Amino acid sequence: MSEELQSLLEKINADGVQKAEAERDRIIADAEKEAAAIIAAARDESEKLKAQAQADAEKLQQRAISGARQAARDIMLQLRTELNSRLTAAIGNAAAQALTPEFMAALIKELTTAFAASPDTELTIQCAVKDRAALDAALKNALAGTFKTAPEIFASAHLSSGMQIEFKNDNACFDFSGDAVADLLTAYAGAQMAEIFKA
Repeated sequence: MSEELQSLLEKINADGVQKAEAERDRIIADAEKEAAAIIAAARDESEKLKAQAQADAEKLQQRAISGARQAARDIMLQLRTELNSRLTAAIGNAAAQALTPEFMAALIKELTTAFAASPDTELTIQCAVKDRAALDAALKNALAGTFKTAPEIFASAHLSSGMQIEFKNDNACFDFSGDAVADLLTAYAGAQMAEIFKA
């Protein structure tokens, strides 16, 4: 009987050990699976965070580049506006200084030679109020005996410098006002400035 008991005890012990070892193996396998799942999830999350961080960094870089480009465009526009403003003012001042009564009288004489078909041509001139007397005096010498009817010179409050000339019989009009000359020169200089800015 003691052998049977011994055998029974050994069998119970062996079954218990086997069950314990099987449970241990199952627990270890489950733990390894869970650890592997945790590691895989951590890797996935790490990759997602890395990808998101990279995307955010690229967006930030693009915004910075876009902001820098916009700032450069704004600076160029402000610079162009300021240069155009200064150029227009400088040209306007230069045109006003260049359009002296003596220069205008010489210009009228040249135009008369080119456009006055006959001594019957009637010449009308509008000039700045400040230049009327000096232009009248200069024209008396420049156009002496050219026309049957003396040119009419009108002072215009609308002109700050320069003049507007009309040959009535020949239907020819010329605008040499300070504003017209400045506009013409500014348009030309503006095109040149645009080429500089493009370069």
